[in-house]
Amino acid sequence: MRVYWNEKDRMLKLSVPTLAKDARFLGQVAYGVADLMTNGNEMVAQKWVAIVSDTEDKAVTCVNDGVHGSDFSTDGLRMTLLRSPGYSAHPLGDRTIVPQDRFTPRIDQGERFFRFWINAGSVRQRLDAVDREALAHNENPFALSFYPSGSGSRPLAGVTLSDPVVQMGAVKKAEDGNSLIVRLFEPTGNPRSTTLSVKTLGLKKTLRFKGFEIRSFRVDLRGKSFEEVDILEHPIEL
Repeated sequence: MRVYWNEKDRMLKLSVPTLAKDARFLGQVAYGVADLMTNGNEMVAQKWVAIVSDTEDKAVTCVNDGVHGSDFSTDGLRMTLLRSPGYSAHPLGDRTIVPQDRFTPRIDQGERFFRFWINAGSVRQRLDAVDREALAHNENPFALSFYPSGSGSRPLAGVTLSDPVVQMGAVKKAEDGNSLIVRLFEPTGNPRSTTLSVKTLGLKKTLRFKGFEIRSFRVDLRGKSFEEVDILEHPIEL
């Protein structure tokens, strides 16, 4: 890896050379994965990008914690670190946007700290794992001032999933009653099943997901039952 200045686009880049042949360039988007250009154009993704060679069954993934710009070509992957344009300085014909006779603050000035997590493996293994890895790296833990006595029995887990890929996007109180809303998401684009369990209520339900499917469930705490609902928490007629 090396850091270099891209004079053409005036960006500071982290270069990660790769040897992948006929590779695809993928990036995380909201509740999905997008195919990105492989010609060196600047692309935008969220928490991760991946270089995927289907012919060699190899993939390289790069998780970030705030760097959303990158590009990929035969030279390899380049993560965008710093940019130098002025704020709100998109060209408008011949109009001068940034005055040249005075100091003007520019984007990305000052000290910056970057973290990347780069991993490699087979295509299915990497694409199954990277979304949850990115979630873990981007959700910083927080501390609570709490001093348990250590007596009593250990409580059961709340809401759990059997599958290591399907994600639990939200667990929240329902808007209109004494129920929980559990929202689940399949992040790889492949059909998959998982078992949703609420051990304190003795509830268990096996669910089948389409690729990138989002499903929500109401957990009735009194009636001890599941009900599928839409994004607005209205019952879905099956």
